[in-house]
Amino acid sequence: MKIFKNKVILAVLIGSVVLPLLALAQGGITPVTPLQDVSLTNIINTIVNWMLGLLIALAAVFIMVAAFYYLTSSGDEEKLKSAKNLIIYAVVAIAVGAISKLIVTIATRLLGLSG
Repeated sequence: MKIFKNKVILAVLIGSVVLPLLALAQGGITPVTPLQDVSLTNIINTIVNWMLGLLIALAAVFIMVAAFYYLTSSGDEEKLKSAKNLIIYAVVAIAVGAISKLIVTIATRLLGLSG
């Protein structure tokens, strides 16, 4: 079981490095443009978008870990409960992130800050 677990971890680590490189190879890196429109709204939206993306990526990792726990539980109730809780927490995190994005969008439009 330990050898299988080590191989799974190695495959995930290699995939985490290789897949983004393959994605970059498809379109290349776009050149950096000079700052044109620097405003408080754009800065807030950029920060919120980055944080939401990071939150969704972390939630996906937690869902994969929960799936691993669920598949390797062998009927152990404690592991099943732990896997279910991880999935619930990940879904709640995604919902909170989506609500935060919605709040920022509504606030910027109500205050007339949107371009």
